Amino acid sequence: MLYFLGNCQADFLSRAMAGRGHRCTYRVLASPMTLPSHSGIPGSLAAIHRDMALGDYLHGRELANQFEPIGPDDPPPSLMVLSLFHENTPLFVHNAEKYVFFMDPRALTDKPELMDWARRECRMFEPNPATYLRRFGEMLSRLRADFPAVPMVVLSRLTPHPAFGPEPFSYLKGWTELSRGAGETLHGWSLNLPDVHIIDMDRVFGGIWSESDKRIEGQCPFLKITLEEADGRVTGLHARRDIEHIGAMPDRLADTLTRFLETGTVNYLEHEVIRPEWRAHWRVSRLGDERMLELLTSGANYRCAEAVGAFFTDLGRDRTELLVQARRHMPVCHMTLHMIKAYGRIQRNPALALWCDSHLEAADAFTANGPLYQQAYIERVAAMRAHALSG
Repeated sequence: MLYFLGNCQADFLSRAMAGRGHRCTYRVLASPMTLPSHSGIPGSLAAIHRDMALGDYLHGRELANQFEPIGPDDPPPSLMVLSLFHENTPLFVHNAEKYVFFMDPRALTDKPELMDWARRECRMFEPNPATYLRRFGEMLSRLRADFPAVPMVVLSRLTPHPAFGPEPFSYLKGWTELSRGAGETLHGWSLNLPDVHIIDMDRVFGGIWSESDKRIEGQCPFLKITLEEADGRVTGLHARRDIEHIGAMPDRLADTLTRFLETGTVNYLEHEVIRPEWRAHWRVSRLGDERMLELLTSGANYRCAEAVGAFFTDLGRDRTELLVQARRHMPVCHMTLHMIKAYGRIQRNPALALWCDSHLEAADAFTANGPLYQQAYIERVAAMRAHALSG
């Protein structure tokens, strides 16, 4: 069994490897601090989980994932693959037993008995982003001790090179600063921990880039948009490019991992190198309306997101009508929805309500991410609809 531990990067890779015939299991993790803090699920926390029904407040970070991601009843691992996953915060530490765990703090306000227990037994804290790699290394050491004969592969993260603008963004807090010395730290893990191997995301992406049109927008189309508003009007915009979700990356990582399974070493293809042009600053790339509509009607998440991202390169024109024309083709995607919500606040246009009507139907039929995701998504679309019609 191949175990993939971490966040969506591990998840997407596990799916790509499963598509190639491998038996794969994905476990979503909360923080590198949980596993080293206790051997197995703490009994006191297991009792709280049982008595107070914490399941809805773990967001998939089950207690087993936090304290025993590969348990004695699981199929034995032949390989472990870990991503440098972002931490869920705040974390809790038990005062007496010293174990660290994650749960959504909303559980405290929803469950008064849980609030009483947490006040008596625990404290909340935010881990220092600057110590993330040290803490991740401690988690690796624990896994190495628990499974001394199982090869381990760690996926690095894409470095926020200037060409990946505007302002490359990672969900791992502090990654821009951490990335400057991360290569040396990751290499140290492979030197000091037996049978630990590193896959350099920059090199894999270099191969993808060399075969593409060399535009970051096509590979990383999602933007994190922050708006400044006053008196109901948008007065400022700050855009950051999400470089964590890379369209072609899972299949390419699967190629690299397949070679690893065959050889026992991480090998790169000749064209998988860090590109010197990444040192240049990002330059705006514009799309025409015809191309935008082609992307929007493709039905593909990344292509739709590329078109919506292009809306923000020319805010002098309102392109809401393109969304309306493509409304029956656009898939459910919370990252694209984030961009459309921001655009709707900039270009308040009642026609966006037509897009929202169609998208509510799509969201109502989308159940893959569970009922909590679906409900939150529907609420966001309904709020966007109300805003579009309010002006």
